[in-house]
Amino acid sequence: MSLKRIFALSPIMLSLSGYAQVIESNNEAEVNASDKDIEVIRIVSSRIQRVSSGSTGLGLDTFDTPQSLSIVESDTISDYNLNDINSLFKNVTGINVDQVETDRTYFNARGFDITSMHIDGSGIPFGDIFVGDLDTAIYDKVEFIRGSNGLIAGLGNPSGTVNYVRKRPKNDAAANVSLNVGRWSNVRAVADVSVPLTDSGSWAARAVVVHQDKDSWLDRYENKRTVLYGVVDGQVSDDVTVTFGYTHEDNNSNGVTWGAAPLIYSDGTMIDFPTSTNTAMDWSHWDTLNQTAFAELNWYINYNLDFSTKINNIKYENDAELFYTYTNTGVESGTGLGLLGYPGKFTAEKDTLIWDNNLQGSFQAWGLEHFFNLGVSIAKADTSDMDFAALSGFDVMPAFPGWTGSEVARPQWDAPYEAGFTDISLNRFYGALQLAVTDSFDLVLGASFVDYENEGESWGASTSTSEDGSSPYIGFTWEVIDDLNVYASYSDIYQPQYYLNEDLEALGSAEGRSYEIGVKKRFENDFLVTLALFRTEQENLYEFVEYGDGDGVDDNDYSDDFNYAIYKGISVESEGFELEVSGPLSDEWSLQGGITVLTMDDENGDEARTFIPRQTFKLLADYSPKWEEKLNAGVSVRWQSKTYFESAYGRITQDSYALLGAYVQYSFNDKVSLGLNLENLTDEEYLSSVRTEQSFYGSPLNYSLTLRWDY
Repeated sequence: MSLKRIFALSPIMLSLSGYAQVIESNNEAEVNASDKDIEVIRIVSSRIQRVSSGSTGLGLDTFDTPQSLSIVESDTISDYNLNDINSLFKNVTGINVDQVETDRTYFNARGFDITSMHIDGSGIPFGDIFVGDLDTAIYDKVEFIRGSNGLIAGLGNPSGTVNYVRKRPKNDAAANVSLNVGRWSNVRAVADVSVPLTDSGSWAARAVVVHQDKDSWLDRYENKRTVLYGVVDGQVSDDVTVTFGYTHEDNNSNGVTWGAAPLIYSDGTMIDFPTSTNTAMDWSHWDTLNQTAFAELNWYINYNLDFSTKINNIKYENDAELFYTYTNTGVESGTGLGLLGYPGKFTAEKDTLIWDNNLQGSFQAWGLEHFFNLGVSIAKADTSDMDFAALSGFDVMPAFPGWTGSEVARPQWDAPYEAGFTDISLNRFYGALQLAVTDSFDLVLGASFVDYENEGESWGASTSTSEDGSSPYIGFTWEVIDDLNVYASYSDIYQPQYYLNEDLEALGSAEGRSYEIGVKKRFENDFLVTLALFRTEQENLYEFVEYGDGDGVDDNDYSDDFNYAIYKGISVESEGFELEVSGPLSDEWSLQGGITVLTMDDENGDEARTFIPRQTFKLLADYSPKWEEKLNAGVSVRWQSKTYFESAYGRITQDSYALLGAYVQYSFNDKVSLGLNLENLTDEEYLSSVRTEQSFYGSPLNYSLTLRWDY
């Protein structure tokens, strides 16, 4: 009987785990040596989540990666109701969320904005602001790689990279359905079904459907979201497997903020307004549609060599009618007057195509095994932004707060015109090599070479640029004693920027250096403690200066002064440390969280980016008591230090604050469970961001019930 192999693609990010390859190779060699006539069904980690590719693409696990790495698994996402990326990111060590508007968000790590969002290891590292309330139901896990990311992102941004790992079909039939009902009329339903398509399991399919309808603690804000996800994978020959999938996410929000509530009076005192305050008019909305079609092919060449090719086509559309409020004289503390209205209507389309090809393998030298990773990635993104000028609505606003959303009627809109467009191409060649110098010392070398071109225009000003760059990487891990790793890594920073300077010219690339050194200790049950020291030196980092229309004249009514966002380049040094824990602490307790402490100064020695907290603490603690196996519970803690923003009227401050959450679940049997989730148990009042002089309050006490059925 001939040897038979069954393959099925897993949620790889870049390539196969080297460790898995070694074990499988050895096992199969033993089988071949003992009996070549026995039928062997060889499943190459069939639909099993692979270890992270980390910062190198080499399939190293968290312990062996010479960089800080946090992984949030699907169970954690489900238990804590982390149903969107904002709520997920807020609970990850070292990650900060600046929710400047209801539907636009910045994320940062180690003082710098995160610009790289990848799915299964593929993505284009451009854009520092994210629109919409993206759902997490279609992901098995989300990985956060902190520090310079040149090897996996193509560009060396010092903040890090987020990698979403999609759900894939399972080997056996499985399904679950959940219904969540919560405060502010929040209703959410999720169905997740996986079925084998052949008796052998060599072909299988999975589908996820989500619908959510919710209001908010903010007046007039509501959101509806529908997500459809389907994926099929299987083998086409003994050595070749394929995957096809599609994601459709329709996100519709009403009562959205463009900007937010003003925070300071003209006399320098902070404005006190109710937690529910929303400056949006009742006609405002922001609708987004994200569609992704993807295909993957994996060719198992031999036991030491594997090739994969992946294509992702991502289409994004949005339609928004927004209302902004501003002042050119300041808000009067006695009357609340001084605000003006500015309506806007915008549509946008973006079409992104990413083709990534990767070869990974291993080889023997000087009696040890070494691993390599080589790849070529071709990416292209075209965007078009349409503007519809408002023919009315530039009104003098009544006293703030106390608006009802009916103060300004929905304007008539002028004919649309193309206000901006981009045509970006990013082609790169990357490679990494893990050399086993000794049984306990590994050296990681790598580099990414980038050819970047952008042809674009923003309200008549050219944003076009063409650059070549590279990001070399070097790191090592040294297992000094069993389960104690000392590591270090270095990477260049090379980050093209599409922002405009005061001359309405492209600002140019940010460049610099990123360093990290640390210790990782692994205990029983794979409980991991990581201590990392980091330092980043960056030149020409973008910093917002003002809005303008390019004519150099301040118009009293600001009617045409919002065409351009003007930036300048600054030099920044960031350094600090992180202490992180993750994994099962005992048979009953598991922990995930950590502390981040950093300093950040500009070239003059002054504090830079003061809207970012200098100290943060995050913790998720789960409890599964032996005395009642049907019961599970958990506690979440988030704390951040004081932040502030220097406005034209004085300093805006958000004092340090802590948020406490919890969940408890009870399983009636193997199929049915009921869970209660609580957020902000102490009803803490805090601003969602102080990145600008406008903001809104974060969520007060929230609660929800979830009924889940598993098959």
